Amino acid sequence: MKHNFTHFILGLFLIFGGVVASAQVKSLKIILPLKPGAITLHAGQILAREITNRCDTRIVDRNATYKIELLIDKKYGDESFHIVNDGTKGVKIIGGDERGLIYGVGKFLRISRFERGWFTPGSWRGKSTPVGKVRGIYFATHFNNFYEAAPIEEIKKYLDELALWGVNYLVITFPQFQFTGFTDIAAQQSISRLKQIMWAAKANGMKVGIIQVPNGGFKSTIKEFLNVPVPDELHRRGHFGINLNPSNSGAHELLMKNWMQELKIFKDVGLDAIIFWPYDEGGCGCSQCWPWGARGFPKLCQDFSNIARDEFPMIKIVLSTWMFDTPPAGEWEGLSKFLKKEKGWANYIMADSHEEFPRYPLDIGVPGNLPLLNFPEISMWGQTPWGGYGANPFPNRLQRLWNETENKVSGGFPYSEGIYDDINEVICSQLYWDGNRSTEDIVREYIAYEFSPEVVDDIAKAVKIFESNQDRKHIDSGAIVAFHLVKHAEQKLTSQVLKSWRWRIVYLRALIDCEMFKTKGKLEGETLRQAFNELTHIYHAEHSHSMPIHPPVIK
Repeated sequence: MKHNFTHFILGLFLIFGGVVASAQVKSLKIILPLKPGAITLHAGQILAREITNRCDTRIVDRNATYKIELLIDKKYGDESFHIVNDGTKGVKIIGGDERGLIYGVGKFLRISRFERGWFTPGSWRGKSTPVGKVRGIYFATHFNNFYEAAPIEEIKKYLDELALWGVNYLVITFPQFQFTGFTDIAAQQSISRLKQIMWAAKANGMKVGIIQVPNGGFKSTIKEFLNVPVPDELHRRGHFGINLNPSNSGAHELLMKNWMQELKIFKDVGLDAIIFWPYDEGGCGCSQCWPWGARGFPKLCQDFSNIARDEFPMIKIVLSTWMFDTPPAGEWEGLSKFLKKEKGWANYIMADSHEEFPRYPLDIGVPGNLPLLNFPEISMWGQTPWGGYGANPFPNRLQRLWNETENKVSGGFPYSEGIYDDINEVICSQLYWDGNRSTEDIVREYIAYEFSPEVVDDIAKAVKIFESNQDRKHIDSGAIVAFHLVKHAEQKLTSQVLKSWRWRIVYLRALIDCEMFKTKGKLEGETLRQAFNELTHIYHAEHSHSMPIHPPVIK
């Protein structure tokens, strides 16, 4: 992959610290437009919060030694930003729209530094416009994972932090299989929380949507309406036993009724996108529906889409192809034929898998000639329990998969089960912004911003070792090297960084790997017990599903 001269220079700035001006700032003023919109106000609040949380610099109204002015100028284009000097003691961050302003604030924060107790403004100036239009994230809101269990204020803050990296779409799921119906008390609590999360996303300019299994149902569904199981030789299509058979007229009527009610529930939030999901959950193997991806699935999605557009005329419809043709059944080819005949109702095709990217859309073409999105597996790949050992970065894998799809992907929705995959989330968002960047460059920017430019080399090396030791059964002596690198970096960090969850999950990953190498993979000893307990606390995983989300338990 080629990198232009601008990215080369930016990389040198990040490595050698040249992105920052020399003067530390002890007080600064944030100036907003005369009549700021709600998102612009929120951008100012995020900027102030991030600076004051990371150092001792104060935000003042008068007698400030530095000023940051936030502006909107539509000439720069949607979601773009421009950072320019404002005299010798200030900077202007100009958004082409309010979302662009948020992204400009994020860029300015990342080029600035917070060492030795004070804020040091970055000196990089320029304009940036995203290439990918869909830079999303999927919060898998189920199994009592972080997104279900964490205090809502933590979720709101995390959404703001993702917006600073350019994320512009959030999708969540309402897991019907967990409830008896919409009036179930637990379902009502889930809906209330999902709405809070979606409103928080909209506050920082994100569009919001839901992932929907079109033939999924509630636990109370009668047996006569349930599906015929689908082939699942690889045991990856998932089944909680509550998928309906849409070729059954009664089941189809119930699916339509539930779908209309779900859309009305989210009417006050306003949905911008729906991703229809074929498997895990989903699918029906009856003679009228199978092959599901070629027959029952697109037909049912089209029915659902017509109803969705009655409620939300501008909504974007995304068809996922997760686990298509595993085993081969003509699903990709069948979907292509379906969309060639039934045109105009879908906006995107989404493709990805647990392992390699599907070949059909790359070699044959995207069904319906629609824009292609990906769905990177950033949470579950290569480890169980997921996130149970701390941060799980795998930039080399993400780079390889991205290279396969270069110039063919318009964005995507990485699958996240929790904050342990934070580095992977950032990598994906920045690849969507500018696919010419390398994942290594993005990781180094992340380290410089979240920790310190002084530890970039050490932590970048540790990240590479983490990835090489992703498999819990094959942890090698590099784990000792990674732990020493992290301990060396620890001495150079501020107290704010040392207490941050991002640092702790990196530190704990290094510690756990080192201990597991010493114990030859056995989960035993006080050091591991305390590390797993701390991760459980960080994730709010005390009551989460034991296998996929909860760290190992050592009594």
